[in-house]
Amino acid sequence: MAYDFIPQTVNDIKKAGVFGAEYESVYTYLSEKYNRKDPIALSKKPNEKRQIKVSRGFQSVTTIKDIQKAVKTDIVKLSFGEGSRGGRGIQNKGGQFEVDLTDDLETWWKDGSRYKSKFTEKIIEEMAKQYGWNKSKKFDVDNAGGLNQRRPLVFQSGQIFIGKGGDQNIGSTVTDITVTSDKGPVYLSLKATGTVTFFNAGVTKYLIADEMKKFNTIKNPQGKALLKMLGLNPTKLATVFNQYGGKAFREKENVFGKMDKAMFINFLKSGIGYGYHYVHAKKPSEIHHFAMTKAFMNKLAQPRSAIAYYGGKTSAGKRVDIDIDTPNIMLKINIRNKQGGVYPSHIMCDYIFKSYK
Repeated sequence: MAYDFIPQTVNDIKKAGVFGAEYESVYTYLSEKYNRKDPIALSKKPNEKRQIKVSRGFQSVTTIKDIQKAVKTDIVKLSFGEGSRGGRGIQNKGGQFEVDLTDDLETWWKDGSRYKSKFTEKIIEEMAKQYGWNKSKKFDVDNAGGLNQRRPLVFQSGQIFIGKGGDQNIGSTVTDITVTSDKGPVYLSLKATGTVTFFNAGVTKYLIADEMKKFNTIKNPQGKALLKMLGLNPTKLATVFNQYGGKAFREKENVFGKMDKAMFINFLKSGIGYGYHYVHAKKPSEIHHFAMTKAFMNKLAQPRSAIAYYGGKTSAGKRVDIDIDTPNIMLKINIRNKQGGVYPSHIMCDYIFKSYK
């Protein structure tokens, strides 16, 4: 099967010229309700065209019946599946982990024995002791993973934040599963892969293509502030994209001394935050979990080195990469176009835990 058409807008579906109104309605419903740009995968092949693959990331928050009830499809059929989208297995892992842990939490409360995973039983017992669930008369489990709020870049009072300004108590924003007992809610933030996405934000308003083409630099004040925080040279960055397709510009540079460290530390704190319980399934048999406290957030947000790779780290490309080391995590930031163009559309950051203590 080749469900390789992943629309990013309703116009993408219209421009394809082979899909009708029901496809647009399904896309619009899922995109607007769950704030996601790529909720479905389609195929242009005649024998597959009437099937819509709904991303498995929605399995934790809705059902096919609920979608069909909301949209009322008559021609097309819906089923869960990732299609031929990049990284499809990763989202499936995350969604399935949420579903399984939700079920296992409810199994624990009912004193059942059929856990989806023998490894989650252990961590549930540990969390129950930590948060007093054993003595609670109330125990509600709410799976809200597909409803995570978007966290764009925010420029405020000379500082750059991820999400809601300087609010670092972000449990209710990043929760995937909320467990409410007599003592109140515990927000569980779940990660299901070794490498975890930290943030993924649009930058076209700040790193403006026309400025780079005309001036070979960045003039937008917010774009300049972003690059200053990261220790990046705006002319070198513009050169990477302006020279793409010709003589590639590549340079490795130690930018740690050029970063605005105070600003970057506050930036990291706004992204990491506190007020939630972090559950990281590095692999099915290796699950780490801990309360993300303000003290541990402060420890994680301490950069020790930063190396920039203009034009890419491993091979020449239309991107700028930065490796930033902290005592507990290794951050990998990249600025690139992830929509098929040349000039940067997003700044993204993944991280790998080196130590959980």
